[in-house]
Amino acid sequence: MKTKLILIIILAGFCVSLSAQEISDDIFKINYEQKSVPKAVILSALLPGAGQFYVSPKNITAYIFPVIEIGLLFGYFHFTNKGENKEKDYEHYATGEIIGYEDDDPINGDPIYRYDRDKFNHAKDDLIEEIGNSFYDNYFNLDDENTQHFYEDIGKYNKYIFGWADWFDIYATDAEGYWTNPDWRPWLESDQGDKWSGNEPTNTGSEYYVGNEGIYNDHSGIYSGMRAKYIKMRDNAEKYYDKAEYFSFGIVFNHIFSALDAVRVTKRYNAEYISNNNFRIKIAPVFVNNNICPALLVSKGF
Repeated sequence: MKTKLILIIILAGFCVSLSAQEISDDIFKINYEQKSVPKAVILSALLPGAGQFYVSPKNITAYIFPVIEIGLLFGYFHFTNKGENKEKDYEHYATGEIIGYEDDDPINGDPIYRYDRDKFNHAKDDLIEEIGNSFYDNYFNLDDENTQHFYEDIGKYNKYIFGWADWFDIYATDAEGYWTNPDWRPWLESDQGDKWSGNEPTNTGSEYYVGNEGIYNDHSGIYSGMRAKYIKMRDNAEKYYDKAEYFSFGIVFNHIFSALDAVRVTKRYNAEYISNNNFRIKIAPVFVNNNICPALLVSKGF
């Protein structure tokens, strides 16, 4: 009889244990949902703070990272827009604004811009012919279109200075304002052969030269006041673009830091939730009507 009772208890205990496992799974499914670390990381990497919000809307970083993101995006677009406006300004200054007409004739004369490819080519061809050095045949590569490369070259390299209106007026025209062969300075020897070393003024009465003789002469003719102003305008645009780039780096780092923080938040959430929901389920014998019966005991810590 005792043996039979023991077997029944064991069998009942086994069945109840299976039921207990199902009950345990149901309780945890209802009361605890483990948060996915990869999901939180991906969400925060795409949209800073989203992973933290997914774990729990109570996380303060779920709101800090989006605020930082908005500030960084504002700074990026603000300074990018400033840079684009300054870029349009210096492009217009060089090739988009008419500063006069040939022969002072606005009806029949061709418009004069601060930078002119025809003027550049005129002086360049004269230089190549004067030096007679094949090295210079492929030395000048100014774009035929108003590309970004073109706008960079006319301010960056001295060899493209000939196209600036003030340089051409001082060093490639006569007193009447007509083309004359530039007065090239004596050549400097270099590894590639004779090298351009500057110019002497051919039109000392130029409106650009009078009153500014010192600065032009100090540069031996390798100078243009228009070009100097143009370079400053380009530098101002680049400063805004540099600031926009700093903000773009900040945006990238904000996504990275948010993703890393999502790992911390998710792991802490999972650990704390388990510890705060420590259900205990066990089988224990109890007496019912003077008989020993297995019982399912469920407890929860607070």
